Amino acid sequence: MTEWLEERPGPARTRPNVRIPMRDGVELSADLFYPESDEPAPVIIKYYPYRKDDVLRGLTVDRANYYAAHGYVTALLDVRGTGASAGVCDRMLRLQEWEDGYDAVEWLASRSWCTGAVGMTGVSYGGYSALLTAAQAPPSLKAIAPIYAGWDLYENSHPGGMWQTSIWTGPYNAMMTALSGAPPAADAEGAWLEIWEEHLDRNQPWLDTWMRNPVDGPRWHEGSVRYGLENIRAATFIIGGWHDIFVSDPFYMYMGLGADVPKKLMMGPYLHIAPNIGSPGDRVDHLHEIVRWFDLHLKGEDTGIADEPPVNIWVRGYDQPKARREGANGYWRSEAGWPPTRATDEALYLHPHGRLGGTAPAGGEEGRVSYAYDPAVGISTMGLMTGFGADTGLPLDQRRDAPGSVVFLGEPLEADLEVTGFPHATLYISSTAEVTAFSVKLVDFHPDGPWALVSRGIKNATQRDSRTHPEPLVPGEISEVTIELEATSYVFEAGHRMGIMVSSSDFPLVWPLPQNAVNTIHMDTDHPSGVSLPVVRRPDSGLPPPDYRPAHPMPDPLGTNEPLRWDLVEDLTGTEVSVVISTGGDIT
Repeated sequence: MTEWLEERPGPARTRPNVRIPMRDGVELSADLFYPESDEPAPVIIKYYPYRKDDVLRGLTVDRANYYAAHGYVTALLDVRGTGASAGVCDRMLRLQEWEDGYDAVEWLASRSWCTGAVGMTGVSYGGYSALLTAAQAPPSLKAIAPIYAGWDLYENSHPGGMWQTSIWTGPYNAMMTALSGAPPAADAEGAWLEIWEEHLDRNQPWLDTWMRNPVDGPRWHEGSVRYGLENIRAATFIIGGWHDIFVSDPFYMYMGLGADVPKKLMMGPYLHIAPNIGSPGDRVDHLHEIVRWFDLHLKGEDTGIADEPPVNIWVRGYDQPKARREGANGYWRSEAGWPPTRATDEALYLHPHGRLGGTAPAGGEEGRVSYAYDPAVGISTMGLMTGFGADTGLPLDQRRDAPGSVVFLGEPLEADLEVTGFPHATLYISSTAEVTAFSVKLVDFHPDGPWALVSRGIKNATQRDSRTHPEPLVPGEISEVTIELEATSYVFEAGHRMGIMVSSSDFPLVWPLPQNAVNTIHMDTDHPSGVSLPVVRRPDSGLPPPDYRPAHPMPDPLGTNEPLRWDLVEDLTGTEVSVVISTGGDIT
């Protein structure tokens, strides 16, 4: 068992700007953090395009020192064409990066100061990097620990076939354009100038990829581990958060890994910020768990982690909807797998006059409801995609979106009811437009308070049958649309009502539609619109809950301690809504 450090680890011995040769002769740059001992040690790689000498260093140096203090060499590695690495970076998450990752793993494993065992970990892009490098199956890569990573790049950037706005195609691409043009840190050899000139001359804005690839295809596949999961041989510890950018992805990855691959899943109540400093809570020492995983698979030590249940989830309860809050209602629970075998799909059907019930419309019952497309609907859910490690952005009171939505309400619950798994909706729709979308939100209606968002999903109706070959709607013609909602584990309390809110917008999560529309939901015997919910009637899994250590204090990784700010400016004549995302500093 790894000994817990009672104090924050001090600075490790470092070796900056180590040049690692790739198969085509291009050299990537890494900073190495060494443990105190001179004995050979396993290596942990953190592989990002965020510049190891400034931005990435601020985000990860304390973690690198932590791993060094536990007997690991940590390598902070700049992606080709970024930071101090030579070469060209013309788009994100491309195949070249994973081939480079393979070469870096094997080069580091061959050093005299390495035992030959290598692991990878990282948050967000670093999690993608660990997964997609592992999909290249480098022999020396024994274990990975991706945190808050996606598995399907097209779905991540185009949820439901819509253009994702609030992070990927907005501030994130702007940030990466700025970082791409910044000079590398100066080095003694003077190589930085030549590297910078190459970056300036040949790097391309990443947004170009989004503009040129509006439908799914090979470009998106090379950045999607869903198409390479069967190649992963490294033991995989996946960490996710219910309020993260990537909610369903950790579960899809867990389910898709081979049966012979050691795997573990931890899903907590977090935004896109590490569990030890996570918001809104429950903060736990995930670094300790990662070290236990690596100690087992990189050092061969029996840490006991292999004997524990493989899936640990935070079962959510009702919380007052606020963009920022301290604490989360719920509890940790262990499961033998995912989804829980105790979960059974139960249908709730949409009925006229806003009723939600467990029986399909009766014979002869005709129902439909029409509504006008309102592009401003979604402001209350925008928190699901803030990103950037912010401690704010939780979903707001859903009552704000009610006027632009069609609301369906169930009866007050007589007892608590748990939904754990993948909900989905099936709608029978028609529209006056050829291009429209349908957003479905599962909502907890408090009898005396705000409405809380439980799960959501959206679908571009032109992609109802295919992500690669969109087909416009025929105005007035009824079509079936299936909408996958994000995975959830949530307990609706007795006295609360389950509700469904349907609209055609989720701004600013996704970009507004190009056409105005009046959309119709059909609800009759031939068109039983409704949702399927994975209901758990027996919450007790029979397994002991995880015994996580409380979070060990670490500094704000961004070094700012400034909260993220969302400013909503609404023209009361109803013609314009603006959202401005900023920090408390000078960057907007």
